Amino acid sequence: MLRPLPVQRCLLALFAVSATACTTVPSFSNSQYVNPLDGANVVENSTRYSKSLECLKPLLASRAASSKRYAVGRVNDFSGKEDLTNGKRLTQGAALMVISALSKTGVPMVERFDTSIADMELKYADNKLITDNPDTKEHRRIFSGSLPGSDYHIVGGITEVNYNIKSGSIDSSIRFLGLGARYFVMDVAVDLRLVNTKTLEIVNTQSLQKQIIGTELSGGYFRLFSDGLVDINAAERTQEPIQKGVRMVIEQAVFNMLTQVNNVSASQCARLSSLNPADLPPANSAVKATTSAAPAPRQAAAPLNLDNTTSVGNTGRESVMIDPQTGEVVPLGAIPSTQLARPAPVSSEPAGQEVKQLNGLFGPPGLPSDAANANNNRAMQEKLLYGSRPELR
Repeated sequence: MLRPLPVQRCLLALFAVSATACTTVPSFSNSQYVNPLDGANVVENSTRYSKSLECLKPLLASRAASSKRYAVGRVNDFSGKEDLTNGKRLTQGAALMVISALSKTGVPMVERFDTSIADMELKYADNKLITDNPDTKEHRRIFSGSLPGSDYHIVGGITEVNYNIKSGSIDSSIRFLGLGARYFVMDVAVDLRLVNTKTLEIVNTQSLQKQIIGTELSGGYFRLFSDGLVDINAAERTQEPIQKGVRMVIEQAVFNMLTQVNNVSASQCARLSSLNPADLPPANSAVKATTSAAPAPRQAAAPLNLDNTTSVGNTGRESVMIDPQTGEVVPLGAIPSTQLARPAPVSSEPAGQEVKQLNGLFGPPGLPSDAANANNNRAMQEKLLYGSRPELR
């Protein structure tokens, strides 16, 4: 058996000490701790369709929809896309996105997605183990009918994710300069349904999809000199977030459901989703939405001369009155008594139907009118929208 020489023993000892030193965890003092990078600020997670949902809040609040309660059930990923390294390709929180979309519209909601805490506390209360007043130790009481039920609930799932629907590229090289561009298109689809909780009738269904686009631009410079080599490459890749695309589809589906079920004409709200972010109103300003086209801006009316020198009787001032048909301030006697006694017009809309046109002050739709009548109709419409009292200027 060969024994190591003294020199070999020294080398082995030195190697063992070095290995021990390398595996020792270094210690840091408080002043040597590295500050982590904070990165970008936290912002609200909204999409271009979020403004449309917020615009629905005043419209739904004035209707019977404000008394209907909504719940959200399971909205799972049914696409089946998965890999061994990264797991699920699509978000597993689609139900949470539906809840967030509903909350932006202001409709009442009840929790049905995760009731584990409520069920546990209900069990504790049934066993008289939980209290709401730790001082008196009085147990929580259970009352019948204390939990409000839901009128409608939303269920569904993510049904499609299709990769590389279309792709293309172009590459060119001119002497020492090279340029290239590539793109690809994929899409995701969501199917949601609105169910009447009491009757289990499917009230509304939405099947929507969104295409997601990715682009890549690259360039390079390559040249070989006699004494060296120059190789410069640059590239930029941009892709819409896939999970953000799922949120967009869900928000648009919720928007369609609420407008169709509640018979809300929300063309002005739907238009907000097609505007550029720079053209959107600020977040702190109230979004005004109407069920018809936006009224024309108010024109400054000529001041009324109520101090006319022409006297009627011995008053020294011309007597005026309010036209009951138009709301205008007119001289007394300018309106025949037959028009004053004319009964109010009866609406031709059947009972229970949404009134889309007002015929009383503007006349029946479809009648020819000149420019003067059009201006007069616009002024009367503004009075109805902004208040029926005449303004004396």
